[in-house]
Amino acid sequence: MEYVLNPEKWADNYADYLLRFAMMRINQLELAQDLVQETFFSAIKSKQQFKGNSSEKTWLTSILKNKIIDEYRKKGRKNYIEEQELYEDNSFLFFKNTEGEIGQWKENELPQAWEKNALDKIEEKEYYQVLRQCVEKLNPTQQGLLQEKYFEENSTEKICKEFNISKSNYWVILHRINLLLRKCIELNWFKK
Repeated sequence: MEYVLNPEKWADNYADYLLRFAMMRINQLELAQDLVQETFFSAIKSKQQFKGNSSEKTWLTSILKNKIIDEYRKKGRKNYIEEQELYEDNSFLFFKNTEGEIGQWKENELPQAWEKNALDKIEEKEYYQVLRQCVEKLNPTQQGLLQEKYFEENSTEKICKEFNISKSNYWVILHRINLLLRKCIELNWFKK
């Protein structure tokens, strides 16, 4: 059975959704728009490969996701991040590094329990703005790893393969991302 695609309706039916999808992962409007256009172009070029195993929307989203991953890779290849920056040890911000106390939390950096208050819609919106700003401070590879782990919920193996890193490096980077995000949120949300 041959599946019929409707490329002439893609922009009307899927452009807004795909743009939101890209913005959640890249947070750069012009780049997100370019990637959506590239997605449509690639889909038209490869429409014979569509087997109908998924909806048009799912198929286009898959193409876009691959474009986003390629963008993260390209940024890495173009030295937007230096390798030492990616693996830079930020633990000095949080842990003591004196003889006999290596790995001990600094007194003023000890994680505090975050109070759970019933946030109204305005506070919730402000929190997510702070979170987005904190994520933007991460380098592109860290943002990509965060996206793949927590938003895409991909497996460790798949993420390591996509970013060409070992599992141990992946977990170290993820730990550092979590520390940096926690600190940023504490400084910009809880201690306003």
